[in-house]
Amino acid sequence: MSKVYIGIDLAAKYCWGAAMDREGDLRSLERFRTSEENLIAYVKSQEGEKMVLLEECDLAGWAQKVLVPHAHKMVVCDPKRNLWIHKDAVKDDKIDARKLAEIARLGGYKEVYHTADESIYHLHLAVKDYDRLVKRTTGLKNQIKARLRAEGIICEGAKVFGKKGRQQALCLVASPLLREMIASDYEMLDFLLRKQAQAKGRFVRLGSEIPIVRALQDIPGVGPVGAARFCAYVKCPHRFSEKGKLYRYSRLGITKHNTGGQEIRHQHLDRAGNGTLKDVSRKAFQAALRMRGDNLIKRAYRSALESTGSQVHARLTTQRKILAIMWAMWRCGTPYDDDYDRKKVACKARL
Repeated sequence: MSKVYIGIDLAAKYCWGAAMDREGDLRSLERFRTSEENLIAYVKSQEGEKMVLLEECDLAGWAQKVLVPHAHKMVVCDPKRNLWIHKDAVKDDKIDARKLAEIARLGGYKEVYHTADESIYHLHLAVKDYDRLVKRTTGLKNQIKARLRAEGIICEGAKVFGKKGRQQALCLVASPLLREMIASDYEMLDFLLRKQAQAKGRFVRLGSEIPIVRALQDIPGVGPVGAARFCAYVKCPHRFSEKGKLYRYSRLGITKHNTGGQEIRHQHLDRAGNGTLKDVSRKAFQAALRMRGDNLIKRAYRSALESTGSQVHARLTTQRKILAIMWAMWRCGTPYDDDYDRKKVACKARL
């Protein structure tokens, strides 16, 4: 069966579809109204082994679910990597669809993972909603402090957001108009904090119904929030063929810039990826160290500190280990074993 590469440029009202054969010859270039029926009809009209490529956007998850049963391979790709499309001086939806088909044919794309597991998908939506509210709340807090600074009122810490701190801050504002504006900001902050608490309770409740989220809480320092956030953003452990790729996705990978056998830039953590997973690993690390008694995470940190001599490097190494344990438990379906490191050492000693 001949292969056909299909690129679809999604938009709210109309889509453009382009189909290309293995040799790069254009088979089809069509515009159609955005709907489930039209997407299916366009893909089904192409004969051969169909590979469909979409760019990540608000419609991508929906379109992928619609088209998966009708394609041999269905991929959503990262638009940031498609510079040929987005940096071109001549750009429209028709051209973009054709270029997507060409990118699909050449394999020059970076996949954006979408899970088919409904429970994980819903957890992902709930966690993203919570993170969005946290971001809005943080932004509003910064805005309140900035408005107070404009009046020469310097506030440090979080006291200014408490009941007593608010009253004290508002009393120091001379302008009635600005005082009214800041009071309105405080009302909005209270609303966002209530919504944030509701969103947190929602995703924790969803996580409690998922077996792997419950299992991950056996790891020292990992609670219901951290376990749910990890699963929500990883989505499927099999998307990473090795733990190094998980580290890089979690912003714990190391950048390397070499040319002519020489390093041209200092190594540092790669900022690309998902900052939430890095945050999950750090909070789990800190919580594990605060726990009474000994545990695998504490032992891993002591070992890393002894070998590196740096608290920062030891912490990052231990954060990676926490993510690796969570990934392995999910990937292999194995329970947490706090004595795993000791058993491994004992096994090596016997050998």
